[in-house]
Amino acid sequence: MARKSGFNYFHSFISMANYAYEAAKYLDNIVKVFDPASMVLLEKVQGIHEIEHKADDERHEVITHLTTEFMTPIEREDIMEMVQKLDNVVDHIDDVMRAVYMFNIRTLSPSIISFGELIVRCTEALKTTMEKFENFRKSRTIKEYIVKVNEIEDEGDVLHLNSIHELFSSDISAIDVIRQNKLLDDMENCLDACEEVVDTVERIMMKNS
Repeated sequence: MARKSGFNYFHSFISMANYAYEAAKYLDNIVKVFDPASMVLLEKVQGIHEIEHKADDERHEVITHLTTEFMTPIEREDIMEMVQKLDNVVDHIDDVMRAVYMFNIRTLSPSIISFGELIVRCTEALKTTMEKFENFRKSRTIKEYIVKVNEIEDEGDVLHLNSIHELFSSDISAIDVIRQNKLLDDMENCLDACEEVVDTVERIMMKNS
């Protein structure tokens, strides 16, 4: 591994993971007390989009430093891949809230609430993984949190499978099936995006071991 530059890229990874966790908790709070009659959904969309914008700013700062610094702690393309995939996590969480608004969703199934909880747990494990990433050679627990993200994503796969089956076995209207299906797919994408980040971490660890 190259010597560290003046800019700490690993701190940016942590910051972006924190934004993902913040967005996940924001979304989870909304779905747990979901009441479109008493909340202004567009304001909720804007609230989570502000978090997504902060993550974008962090990514842009990383790119700015990459274009000017000669030495980086890991390869440039690996840094770019990390910030892009971390940004994808926040983007997918943002997509969920946008779908709630755009599809004018009025009720949420219990599966949606369960997905919200999974996304919080997954981004929390992702955040801890990022906190341990800089010193992965000495960390005895980073692998544990990578596995935890994978396990939560597996839980999400099972939840998605069963939820879609129940959805298409129900007698709700076709338009509500489309709405709920879209939301379930978007929420599963959040977990998939987390797994893609830790898969990249593992690859970088192997390359630099």
